[in-house]
This record gives sequence, structure tokens and C-alpha cells, in this order.
Amino acid sequence: MMSHPVRVATFVSTTLLCLALVIAAISSGCGEPPPLDTSLLTGEPCEPPCWQGLTPGVSTLQEVNEFVRTSGFVNPQTLFRSGVYRGGERVGLSIQWRSTAARSGNVDSNEFLIEGGVLRNMFVYPDYDLTLERLLQRYGSPQKFNVMVTGRHVPLLRVTLFYPARGFTASLELPVDEPVLRPESTVIQVWYSEAGPLETFIERGISYLGSYLGSIPEQWLESLRDWQGYGAIEVP
Repeated sequence: MMSHPVRVATFVSTTLLCLALVIAAISSGCGEPPPLDTSLLTGEPCEPPCWQGLTPGVSTLQEVNEFVRTSGFVNPQTLFRSGVYRGGERVGLSIQWRSTAARSGNVDSNEFLIEGGVLRNMFVYPDYDLTLERLLQRYGSPQKFNVMVTGRHVPLLRVTLFYPARGFTASLELPVDEPVLRPESTVIQVWYSEAGPLETFIERGISYLGSYLGSIPEQWLESLRDWQGYGAIEVP
């Protein structure tokens, strides 16, 4: 019986090519980068105070649960739920999670706070370099800003920009020994709450803001400064 080396070689080559394509497709799927949330700059899929379809004061606990269950932004292995207490009484639920795109396991968790079955506050840590320059280009100057010394191990200067009419604040951290706001300064956290007048905005979020400056809204109002632009800032 005569063999057909050309036909056999073609069959082998085709088989190897198909196998290579399958392996490449699998590798490509496994290597796809996780989604990045750039909605604060793009306005997609919604504008603040809405974030990824969730809106403080509007979205229900059921909608939040559905989001954390199905969203590609949420790393399910980091999901954590706990009660929210005020004056020794449980008043709500905290849902904490890290993004699938988190660049370090040491970053703080994003958090949803629910009271009365309704989403009240959202804290989101950007997974990309959200610079002060890009934020100002998108939203203009903040109505007010605040400066405080913080830091768990190394003292840092936390600068918080208030956009109450938009329903969010943006916080940056600077070295205490170099308190200078630059275009490339990076936003580390965004807090979303219901939009409104500055005083109402602060009172509504005092359970969060109070962890930095005490629970008296007047203290926060007195500590707020007019926006000065880039440059050195006075350390409190």
C-alpha cells in the first residue's frame, strides 16, 4: 500500500494550527485585563452621584445585592458584610469589596452603606491614576476643600474637594513635609452621596465625615476653605 506523505503532513499541520488557535483563544481569554471604572471622568454609564447604575437615596438593597453578585468590577472573594451601628444601635448594613482591577492587596475596600433598605453612601477607590488636573478639567473648581493630617503609620495630609451639587467628594493624600497640590496629584478616594446644598450634604454624611473631624457639622463647615488652585497649602 502506498502512503501519502503530503496528505498526512497537511493533516498534521492543520491539526497543529487548530490546536494553536484554541490555546491562543484560551490564553487570550484568561489574560484579559479586568475592567477599569473611569466613570467619574467619562460620565458613563451615569453621572455623579450615580456610580455604575447605583444612586444614593434611590437604589435599593436588592439592587446593590444584584450589582455585587453580577458586576465584573467586584472581586467576589473580597466581599464582606457587616452591620452599621450608631449609638450602640444597628442602623444599617455595610457591604465592602475590592475591585477586580485593584493594583494592590493593601488598598482599602470599596464600600456601600445601606440604611432603611436604601443605598445612602458609596466609597470608591479609583483603580487608575485619576489626577487632580483631569478632575478639575471635568468638573471645575470645588465649592470648598478641607485639609487634615491623617495616616495609619506615616503622617499624611488628606485634602478633600467638595462638589455637593454633584453629590461627591474627591480626596487626595500629600506628604506632610511637602504639602503642594500639583496637576499630577492623584485622587485616592471618591465619596458619593445625595446631591444638595453644602450644609445638607455634610449633615447627611456626618457618620462618615465625623470619623475624621468629630460628629459636629459646624466643625466641618468652619474647617472648609475656599479653593486656591495648585500650589502649597497651609497645614492645620
